[in-house]
Amino acid sequence: MASKKAVYIETYGCQMNVYDSRAILDHLRPHGYERVERPDQAELLLLNTCAVRDNAEQRVLGRIGELQQHTKGKDGVLLGVVGCMAQRLGDTLAKQRRVVDLVVGTDGYGRIPGLVDEILSDGRQRVDVDADGQTTYAASPEADPTNNTHFISISRGCDYRCTFCVVPNTRGVLRAKHPDQVLSEVEAVVEGGGIEVTLLGQNVTAYRHPEASFAQLIQRVAGVDGLRRLRFLTSHPTDFPLETLEAIAASDKISPWLHLPIQSGNDRVLRRMKRGYRLHEYMAVVEHARRMLPDVTFSTDIIVGFPGETEEQFQDTLAVMREMDYDSAFMFKYSERPGTPAARLDDDVPEDVKSQRLYRVIDLQNELWAAKAQR
Repeated sequence: MASKKAVYIETYGCQMNVYDSRAILDHLRPHGYERVERPDQAELLLLNTCAVRDNAEQRVLGRIGELQQHTKGKDGVLLGVVGCMAQRLGDTLAKQRRVVDLVVGTDGYGRIPGLVDEILSDGRQRVDVDADGQTTYAASPEADPTNNTHFISISRGCDYRCTFCVVPNTRGVLRAKHPDQVLSEVEAVVEGGGIEVTLLGQNVTAYRHPEASFAQLIQRVAGVDGLRRLRFLTSHPTDFPLETLEAIAASDKISPWLHLPIQSGNDRVLRRMKRGYRLHEYMAVVEHARRMLPDVTFSTDIIVGFPGETEEQFQDTLAVMREMDYDSAFMFKYSERPGTPAARLDDDVPEDVKSQRLYRVIDLQNELWAAKAQR
């Protein structure tokens, strides 16, 4: 039996990373590790990172400096950086931050225990950012009896190449988890007292497996006894067939809340983003959903200040927000990510204009939300 050891995991970014942190812990537990709440309690400290925006990476770099007090000069205490930022930077991160013992990308979580043993044996840094384009992970439910809502990853990666997005570089191509594995995880959640599940994917509705389409998968998940509510995110507008809407309409367990990122309300900006749809095609999906799901609500993602965005094009985004009357929105100003196609564009929208546009979309969304609350 492995001796008891402690791991501290700090998670940045999306719910997929929260799920991945649970998967990492599942790989470490057979080697004697249990999760602790404070870094000073641990022999292994892991930062599970995000690379979507620069400020997320800057936070991690600052945190590395703070955590080195728990590892520097202490035998057997290691600091690792894992996840999307690790995948993107790889050897560069290891060279720039020598205090980091371990750098592991998004397909290497199962190899962390062995890499830790190697470092403890010879004291040398390890970098593992090999991406096989096939790996998926399973994760045990959160051990929290007060938490009735659980997140389960059903796919990883994305086959779209939106020009602003680093995800294809850090998560790889789309690959789907076997539907039986998804059902097993949902059943484990329910057995543990959970009543609501959210299915996750970088492009969740693009899920495709030889044994189930996305619509068939959510129908099977909704059939699990004891599950009361099913949600999913995030969706791409071009991967929302009528079959999926029909599956939602046929079940009182599947939430009619759709997270449908629009990013911009202007066709020229959407084309530069390579989103793969025009505004009227996005609105067609919306109209189908409103017709088939009378109680449907929408949330979205919006980027302002994308290269080349004019004031007139930005006004188109405001107009679509008013027309859509989103229930909620995640709004960001454009942040150039190295290695993405958009990084080759002239980032010609001044930073103060980006900030001003961000304030304006936030103000509008708050105004729309307040008006909706009064109805």
